[in-house]
Amino acid sequence: MENTLQPLDVPRRADGVFDQLRSKILTGAYPAGSRLPTERELALALRVNRSSAREALKRLEFLELIEIRHGQGAFVCGVAESSAPQVIEALLREPYTITCDLLRQLLEFRRHTVLHVVELAAKNRTDAQIECARSLLYRETAEGADPKSALEIDIEMNTLLGAASGNLMYQTIVNLFTKLVQRLGPLYYNENRDSERSMQTHRALLMALEKHDAASAVEIVTKMLDYSEESILASAAALEEAGMIGPRAEPAS
Repeated sequence: MENTLQPLDVPRRADGVFDQLRSKILTGAYPAGSRLPTERELALALRVNRSSAREALKRLEFLELIEIRHGQGAFVCGVAESSAPQVIEALLREPYTITCDLLRQLLEFRRHTVLHVVELAAKNRTDAQIECARSLLYRETAEGADPKSALEIDIEMNTLLGAASGNLMYQTIVNLFTKLVQRLGPLYYNENRDSERSMQTHRALLMALEKHDAASAVEIVTKMLDYSEESILASAAALEEAGMIGPRAEPAS
């Protein structure tokens, strides 16, 4: 796999250094245990100053993708060793690292989390949050047939449910899933999506939330996840077979 660094045209580009190094770590061009180029070597290869290289390395260390050993250099850590949620999002930036297996794991984790969030939201929601949910349903009735609008409405609904849970930890995780939904959007929010089914599901969910009926809310969202996960994985399988994602895809630069 190609691991040559590409020079950056703009003199001050810590973001560019960070993006390239993160990509090469996640795609395995720099495997776990390997030593990264020094600040000086990075600055020369990428045509940036050393402070840009240093800042990028600090950001990678914050994500726990590298370990900086004083006097020895920066060494790549295994991706599974990181506790930073941003790494999950980063994995979805790389066509090479997006596989059906990764998506199954993400969807499985999302399912367990979202179902508990919905349960808490049914118990803890406020009247103001119910009004916000009604407004989103009105929008969905008018605009939900358009995939782009449907994605935007669902993102707002996810955020609302996270807030309604009343638990900051779950709300933060829901925010991560919201980013994932944005990235996975085309796999589900497309012309094949059953918009009427989605609207019916959201109406039923609103009724359950209004009644503080946690059991019904969980049952409704379980069925919704069954349907969306099947669609997402089928689309992903087709893309992986075509070499657009997965090991046969070209890593993003």
